[in-house]
Amino acid sequence: MPLQVSGPDMPGIGGGLRLNYGRKSMRNAVRGALAGAAMVAMASSAMAQASANRPDIGVIVPTLDAQFWNSYVDFMREGAEALGVNLTVLNADNRPDQMIRGLEDLVARGVDGIIFTPYWATAVPGLTLANNANIPVILTDTYADFPPQSPLFPNYIAFVGPSDREAGRQMAEALFEALEPGADGRKHIAVVNGTAGTSVAIDRRAGLQDALDANPNIVVVGEVDGNFVRDTSQTVFESLWQGNPQIQGVWAANGGTATGVMAAITSAGKTPGQDIMVVGMDLNPENVDAVRDGHLLFDIGGHWLQGGFALVMMFDHLNGHPVPADQAEVKLDLLPLTQALVPQFEADFPGGVPQYDFRERSRTFNPDAPPAVFLMQYSN
Repeated sequence: MPLQVSGPDMPGIGGGLRLNYGRKSMRNAVRGALAGAAMVAMASSAMAQASANRPDIGVIVPTLDAQFWNSYVDFMREGAEALGVNLTVLNADNRPDQMIRGLEDLVARGVDGIIFTPYWATAVPGLTLANNANIPVILTDTYADFPPQSPLFPNYIAFVGPSDREAGRQMAEALFEALEPGADGRKHIAVVNGTAGTSVAIDRRAGLQDALDANPNIVVVGEVDGNFVRDTSQTVFESLWQGNPQIQGVWAANGGTATGVMAAITSAGKTPGQDIMVVGMDLNPENVDAVRDGHLLFDIGGHWLQGGFALVMMFDHLNGHPVPADQAEVKLDLLPLTQALVPQFEADFPGGVPQYDFRERSRTFNPDAPPAVFLMQYSN
């Protein structure tokens, strides 16, 4: 309740203080004024202390040269403002050494918690650095070889990421169904994978393999690594396509990869979605536009929300509400998108973003809060 120090019906500082009493009354009035001033000072001090107690949470992303990771960070910044968090975001710039240096930097700063994506097998070194400094960690997007809340790393409190294998399979099935058999009775595709060695790339490719095993008439004419970024994906696909002009469709490991492939097709005077079918993943705004325009056959995603979910979980942990063991490892089912679904997508998610109340999902602000994580789903 705000402290009121003046007003028409109460003595205080300002117009409410009357000085036309006797000497004793005046002394009492002055004492009251001084007490009021002291209360104001105490309240101001408490407010300053509360501001100083905002938790410092550090975040490291693999790159900001990708629309997906910018969406991930933007959602976290929105959450930090709502919850009252000092958020520090570092960019590994697609370099393993930069990821480690970023982790060392956050530890040296003495942040209260760390959220990072352990590309390039950085889970163990990152968790070790944080554990030695008693800093809790949540991993996102790329999981470690061991579960959270295990004796190995007690500071590893949770994981949030996508169901990559299932997404990879859905992408493949949509692509296979859209292709017509060639003269040899088979369908010919190219594969542009993500960053080699990451669980994200491995699992999405495993989902593709599940679909290939069930469709023996599909021929993979070649595979390249696009490193999950547009420019690299465009370059490597152009080289692959020049040696394999029979390619009918492309399975692209993420949104940036799909954008690079479509750029390569367009640069060659062809039309993606007509001359060559492309599928991707992430639900980046530019990919949603490409699906609407018929250039991208299929997209699936929404998992950039994982950063905001992790932020709520970390915030609550730092405020005495640990992550329950049965909610410590989350793999998100993702939202599929085709051209026919675009109107529904835009109606349900204006601007491509679902409604999410960070405070309502936080047990610190709402003792009856549901889990921080939810699934993007169509209303119909």
